[in-house]
Amino acid sequence: MRFLSGRFLLGLVILGVGVILLLNNLVEGIDIDIRQVLRLWPVIPLVLGLSWLFASFGSSSAEGEQKAFFSWGQFVTALIAIAIGVIFLGRNLDLFYVDTRIFWNLLWPVVLILIGISLLRGRAFSSAGGGRFAFMGGSEIGGSEPWKLESGSYFAVMGGIEMDLRAAEIPQGETILDLTAIMGGIDVKVPRDLAVIFDGNAVLGGVTFKEHEDGGLIGGRKIESNVEEGADKILRIQARAIMGGVEVKEA
Repeated sequence: MRFLSGRFLLGLVILGVGVILLLNNLVEGIDIDIRQVLRLWPVIPLVLGLSWLFASFGSSSAEGEQKAFFSWGQFVTALIAIAIGVIFLGRNLDLFYVDTRIFWNLLWPVVLILIGISLLRGRAFSSAGGGRFAFMGGSEIGGSEPWKLESGSYFAVMGGIEMDLRAAEIPQGETILDLTAIMGGIDVKVPRDLAVIFDGNAVLGGVTFKEHEDGGLIGGRKIESNVEEGADKILRIQARAIMGGVEVKEA
């Protein structure tokens, strides 16, 4: 089942406001108070929250099997969005009043704590290992020519990193890529038959592994792909996105 996306709902709202303004300007006798319409803005987080709530309980197709999953990050994000929608809709329609200062005073310190925990979970590698840092710019790694992949940390801060592992020479054993995107993005292309263990989490961002997506206020998921007992080459990707995005896809 496909659920509503934030982009679709926002586009629908902007379209509706535009139509109302056009009717007010062109059609005599129609005078819709746009301020009264805008008071209904809490409907947006409310509807999105309900959509995310149902989407947090779902199933995915992995290696020919349907597997049920529960996305705790999406579930928590959904509850917060629903709470914001209900509280502000009630206030705007004069149905009830809730003092939101306690909510906001708790929310942002919790977000900062989650960001700190996410960063502390990263792996540290020696300067001899692989790695790249992109700050307010872009960096491309890999390509059609063979190259040797090493464990390393990759940071994208208000910038982007594109990694293409299709021609990479992957060593025996476990290779670890520690990916951090802060207000930026990291895209990784992996071979279809490569054994991959993906462990991603997001704070005000999103992480994607193949068809699996997680994100929002907080989110996270661990997925294994093509991992069989006795696999001689395993790529472990530890990803975190903070107000940014990390995407791993097959190519």
